[in-house]
Amino acid sequence: MIIPVVLSGGAGTRLWPVSREGHPKPFMTLADGQSLLNKTYRRALQVQTALDPLNRPGELLTVTNRDYYFMSRDEQDLAGVSGGFVLEPFGRNTAPAVAIAAHTVSRQFGADAVMLVLAADHLIQDQNAFNAAVAAAVALARDDYLVTFGLVPTAPETGFGYIQQGEALGEGFRVKRFVEKPDLLTAQSYVASGDFLWNSGMFCFKAGVFLEELALHSPEIAKSVAACWAAMQDAKNPDVLEIPASLFGTVPDLSVDYAVMERSARVAVVPGDFGWSDIGSWNAVRDLVTPDASGNRVVGEAILVDSQNTFVQGSDRLVATVGTKNLMVVDTPDALLIVDHESPHKIKKKVSRLKKTDSEVHRLHRTVVRPWGTYTVL
Repeated sequence: MIIPVVLSGGAGTRLWPVSREGHPKPFMTLADGQSLLNKTYRRALQVQTALDPLNRPGELLTVTNRDYYFMSRDEQDLAGVSGGFVLEPFGRNTAPAVAIAAHTVSRQFGADAVMLVLAADHLIQDQNAFNAAVAAAVALARDDYLVTFGLVPTAPETGFGYIQQGEALGEGFRVKRFVEKPDLLTAQSYVASGDFLWNSGMFCFKAGVFLEELALHSPEIAKSVAACWAAMQDAKNPDVLEIPASLFGTVPDLSVDYAVMERSARVAVVPGDFGWSDIGSWNAVRDLVTPDASGNRVVGEAILVDSQNTFVQGSDRLVATVGTKNLMVVDTPDALLIVDHESPHKIKKKVSRLKKTDSEVHRLHRTVVRPWGTYTVL
């Protein structure tokens, strides 16, 4: 049984002003009209339809902040899927999120159910290639491996972690080691060797096996998550489980990689080349749009005169540029971002500065989503 687990959270500050705390990156609408979360749900549905022998598409689990529940449920409806929710009172990194999900999947579907852990803010272009990679990962997971997905590097990228492949295991490899984000020279040597893959942050394993390895390698997280899980058993709605804030605050803040994957002897990696992107910056969003002859890319309504390599994303009004070069312009009803192509990594600093002011523009859009609908500040 394959149960997709979608991890949906994070403010995505590098994609401000579209991504904000109250309406984060997974809910960003791309040029095709679909949000990243909607695409993730559709991807999960296609994986289940293609690979689940009992053909039970739509059985999935979303771990997200309680403030995003209603928006996430709406995205499920749009994608044609349904599934349960685990609601966090605040973010606590991926290890606690996956651990709570493993308890939930184990209770509902059994300890041998295979979890496919997906991030809500990734983009994958080749669904068939992704299905093939998941099939290989599921085969290893059924042999009690903790499987991660490695991406064939296309460049010496310094912004990603790397995985070194060891001995062959079916269509995958035993993980020799995980490597933190390297400098440029080190990244170049990794790519040249052919032994290293980018770390995608997606996983596949049996729910029970993950909990066993968590208890072995990160007992403090295992114990504190178990306490949270015990307190959640009296929930009136078993499809919507809320984690108690008082207990969740005691859980160590640690990623799955640090807590389990880098410590376990059961870890395998499946290489993949399926058009993956983590949409971590405006450069990544820009690259999704087809350029014109001058390298300009537009989402929305814009007029570009004597402009080169300019990206414009507008919403409610016309944006015009004259004589611009190597700029990105992102216009929303209450905030305008203008940044050169080399500086999108500095946007996070700008958001940090905004948080120190009385403005709510870092947290909320002018139109705010609520469970009963929306309201707009005029």
